[in-house]
Amino acid sequence: GANVHLVENNSKKAAFLREAQRVTRSPASVHAVRIEDFARSFEGRADVVTARAVAPLKSLLSQAFPLLGKSGATGLFPKGQHAELELEEARASTKLWRLEARLAESRTDPAARIVIIRDVERDATTP
Repeated sequence: GANVHLVENNSKKAAFLREAQRVTRSPASVHAVRIEDFARSFEGRADVVTARAVAPLKSLLSQAFPLLGKSGATGLFPKGQHAELELEEARASTKLWRLEARLAESRTDPAARIVIIRDVERDATTP
């Protein structure tokens, strides 16, 4: 019963995703836009937000915040072997965020981790 929104700014990759969706008859919609634009305009409710190889975690939080914060979605971000460092940098680089985060082992790479983010909020005391 899930509906998946695939966001890909590259038109060739978006065309591939559309063809994969058509062939598999998946309940998915492909959006050929930047994630920031999609996140700002999306009026539905997201349960899970995931992104692979998009940006460092500190940038990814800003890009995905409208989806994570508005609906209370969980973020699942595969980050490779430096996931802990990215999480520390995201926390240290800005005091704008309050979030619950933990790392989970990856099934595809023993050195990699998946950053799991919940309860994302912007700090109300920061403009």
